[in-house]
Amino acid sequence: MKAALGITTTDLKPKLAMEECNIASTKVKIYGVAKGSGMIYPNMATTLGYIFTDADLPSKVLQKLLKKNIETTFNAISCDGDTSTNDMVSIFSTGVAKNYRINSFTDQKLKDFDQALHSVLLNLSKRVAADGEGSSKFISVNVNFCKTQEEAKKVAFSIANSPLVKTAISGEDPNWGRIIMAVGKSYVNINFNKFSLRFGQLKIIEKGQLINSYNEDEVAEYMKNNLIDINIEIGTGKKSFTVYTMDLTKKYIEINSEYRS
Repeated sequence: MKAALGITTTDLKPKLAMEECNIASTKVKIYGVAKGSGMIYPNMATTLGYIFTDADLPSKVLQKLLKKNIETTFNAISCDGDTSTNDMVSIFSTGVAKNYRINSFTDQKLKDFDQALHSVLLNLSKRVAADGEGSSKFISVNVNFCKTQEEAKKVAFSIANSPLVKTAISGEDPNWGRIIMAVGKSYVNINFNKFSLRFGQLKIIEKGQLINSYNEDEVAEYMKNNLIDINIEIGTGKKSFTVYTMDLTKKYIEINSEYRS
């Protein structure tokens, strides 16, 4: 806890996570701390993350596991779409656990460790996005059925980084038109006959058309939640990507208009 507190800046909360798992028959632990609140957007952002494990693993194995799992965790968050001059997530091994010797990151005995590492990284990265400067809502943007993961990622970040989308969510406005705008400006091909949009479980667009039973009052009520899920189906393939972000509030403007480095 002291380490997590020691690296905070404009963070309102310390960020730490922990998982236990097995490598073969040996139990190992993974701990992580992170900081980040503003200027968050991969790959250069004001983000620091430190992961520690007692597993006895070669540095080349740890590096490959970290790189693999960063893609859908710390490289899948955005607070304000702005970047900075430092961005680092590192992993350290003490080797105290004396587990079965691993020489390749594809070794099946690492499956449990791989999943636990991803869990720690995802936990920390979500905490960074949720604690973004001035945020009042934590937003998950889930883009599914894309031709490639890269296209899904492009659409998701186009939505997550849109000031109009973020301010609408801050104002609890069910303005789904702004979501459509953000999808369109990503310049990713869309199958309009299969395109769909949901806020949480509430259907808005299905097969490219506004559903007949659309109830704006119902969607407006959903927008009052602190956790907002935006679910998009592009309809051109099977790949998906999720980005985690925050809303854009008056408080964010106050923090950054008064801040001097």
